Amino acid sequence: MGCQRALGKSPCLPETDIWEAPLIYHPDPTGFIINSGEYGALGKTLIALSNLEFAHDDFVFKMHETDRDLSFNLSKRFPRHFKEKTDFLINAVANVPKLRQFPIFQTGELNLLWLQYQLDELYEVRSIVAHGSMCFSESTPDRITWTFERFVKKEKMTWTREAVKISDGYLASVHYTASVIKRYLVLLIQCLAGNSCWEGNYQEDKEIRKNRKFIAELKATGIVVEGNGWLDAFPPLGPVE
Repeated sequence: MGCQRALGKSPCLPETDIWEAPLIYHPDPTGFIINSGEYGALGKTLIALSNLEFAHDDFVFKMHETDRDLSFNLSKRFPRHFKEKTDFLINAVANVPKLRQFPIFQTGELNLLWLQYQLDELYEVRSIVAHGSMCFSESTPDRITWTFERFVKKEKMTWTREAVKISDGYLASVHYTASVIKRYLVLLIQCLAGNSCWEGNYQEDKEIRKNRKFIAELKATGIVVEGNGWLDAFPPLGPVE
């Protein structure tokens, strides 16, 4: 069956059966997959945002594991809501010296205010895309814009319907920003686990950039000829903002 452990088993989690009752069988799964192509940007963005949230939760758990006193000072219970998660992260980095050594960008910049604003926006987009009802879409030769409707709380005991437009061009930036912050969180988690330090990462990155520059110079002089795209096989460098 297509739903049977499609994502594989996690060695860390107990095996459970989450599909106890069968779904309604789709008469044309192949047609569904073909017709879903225009929604690829939505799916790819949601995956990046879900990966970001998982890394965020993983950071919270690792903080609690390595510094229970500080964790309980920052939050008496596990931060379930996005705002609570973000506040926990920002305050943890601000209070743990070794975490402050890790910059967000390769330039060495650590801007916690930027990080807070970006997480607020990213999680708002996640809420809209995941929980909003798509009611309309517009297509141009190079962009698709979707309109999502949802009910939001404006004042106490007052809810209203709002419509939000999101284009796949905007989702490209959402996906990229979520991926950058997720990598940053992974570095923080590795630091807490004692498996990473900023100085080591920095020196490794400098060496990679030095080697890339040297290869580019050899290529420019004709000493190195790229015949089958082997230079593209190198992992991408971290963003320089």
